[in-house]
Amino acid sequence: MMQKKRFVDKGLKAHKLYAQTPLFKAVLLVAIPGLLISFMSGIYVFADQLLLSLLVPEDPIHNMDKIYLAQGISQANLDWIKDWIKDNFQNFAETKQMVKSSIAITLPIMMVINAVPNIAAIGAGSMYGQCIAKDNKPKALQIWKSTFYCAICIGLLSSLVFYSINDSVLKLMAGHVPYLKNDDHQVNKYFEIAYDTQILWSHEFLDILSWSSILNVFILYFSFMVRAEGKLSFVTIAEVFCNLANVLFDYVYIKYFHTGMKGGGYATLTGWAINFVVYAVYIWVLGIQGKTWMKYKDLLPKNGIPISYNLLVPIVVIGLSVFLRNFSNAFANTAFMTLLGNVAEKTGNDSQYWQSISGAVWPVGSLFFYAIFGIADGVRTLVAYNYARNSYARIKKTYWYATLLSFIYGIVIYTCLATFLGQWLIGLFDLDPSMAAQTLKYMRIQVIFIPCVALSIGGLLMFQATNQMAMANFIAVLQALIVFPIASGTMYPVAINLNDPLMFVITNPLNTGAAGLIITCISIVYLYRYLGRTRFDMRVNTGTKTKKIRISVPSNVKKMSYAERELQKSLVQSSK
Repeated sequence: MMQKKRFVDKGLKAHKLYAQTPLFKAVLLVAIPGLLISFMSGIYVFADQLLLSLLVPEDPIHNMDKIYLAQGISQANLDWIKDWIKDNFQNFAETKQMVKSSIAITLPIMMVINAVPNIAAIGAGSMYGQCIAKDNKPKALQIWKSTFYCAICIGLLSSLVFYSINDSVLKLMAGHVPYLKNDDHQVNKYFEIAYDTQILWSHEFLDILSWSSILNVFILYFSFMVRAEGKLSFVTIAEVFCNLANVLFDYVYIKYFHTGMKGGGYATLTGWAINFVVYAVYIWVLGIQGKTWMKYKDLLPKNGIPISYNLLVPIVVIGLSVFLRNFSNAFANTAFMTLLGNVAEKTGNDSQYWQSISGAVWPVGSLFFYAIFGIADGVRTLVAYNYARNSYARIKKTYWYATLLSFIYGIVIYTCLATFLGQWLIGLFDLDPSMAAQTLKYMRIQVIFIPCVALSIGGLLMFQATNQMAMANFIAVLQALIVFPIASGTMYPVAINLNDPLMFVITNPLNTGAAGLIITCISIVYLYRYLGRTRFDMRVNTGTKTKKIRISVPSNVKKMSYAERELQKSLVQSSK
């Protein structure tokens, strides 16, 4: 009786939402908050980089002309060099273009920084939700304590790693000095200063984010634990509020404190700190009111809830698939930016010009790109809850609803960006007319990947939520580590032969679309052939020889007939 009462008190809200609400309505109720939460992250990334692009060039402290003069180039030589560059290259080393190119080379590392929290958060939220579905409080408390300390370790270790690798990665991607037909020492010095400044400004932004990684880890961890209890409204409101605060601090730090690229880092640190405090206080209040299983007193060693390393392994493995997806994509983006620079140099262009274009296009794409994964984040808990209850028919329908919703979102967003919306957003970055036209072409090619990635959403959430981690990890790295080398290797010589760096940009939608089709095929086979079935290997004597066969039977023995249950028992014994 007490067990039943505990479920009613703690799990009723989640149970009504995930198990009893009509399925399409339930998918919308979990997908829309997930979409909004991720969309707010996209707004922050876009606003952060837009404000950097617009406000830093207005700051006299960060004026590139002053930097050149301070490092030994005379005003007369500087004027001559600019005229020479305009005649031979695109004019890329002005302040506003330098900021955009600096932003562009920070994006892959930012992707990894935002990927790390998934290692603890995704698996913890998924398994915590399954404990609520089964009303298993002791195991839920083990998950709470084990993953809390795991999050601390991940946050501290990731900060150290990021700070150690930033310099090497930035130097790899920074715009290299183009081949010069002019042997003038002052011209070469001009390009060297631009190269060093690009790395310096990127460092100022990334180093702050690196040391703040532990806050980011706990924000996502708390978010998924709270979502597992069905408290989606609070998560949505908290994320919207904190991301808006983040944008506000961007403006204040850059505009009034003249912090330049550091201002973006300080604003992110401030926003993360606010978000962390909001979640921490909310969980504390829920614990006092008895409305959650997450209580800080249970984290103390003296209170006896053990840290379970047996639980941590599957939790980390579940989260690892999402981390690997983002990490491998960051690796692919690093390779893409480097190869794009090489293509530019081989086709008589300069790499920093094309990186500055990327610095305007990627924020626009990120504004809407993150939201599509928010759909997966929201629906994942719904699938995990029903998987714990063996509701396989509900899971199959959820897969198709989530895929359809993602694809519709992708088509609508691409249509808007390819027409009026994209031109307006690009115009916000205050580009020169010639650069704006080139940037718009780049963006229309680039954002085709948004509807393409919708093809992979169902597979990503399905394998993660049903604990099929081998497949989840495989499809997580499929796009970046298997398909991308083929796509980039195909488009690289094409772009060079056609003397057009834009042709290389086709790599991204080609890569995403091919990977999405593969993931869709794999996930459909799993969904209709393997989901909810247990496979047994057994040997059968055919008279002349012994043959090994594999038999698949329903996993949900509660809905099996007596004969089917007896068959399963005999198969288990035979397999042993």
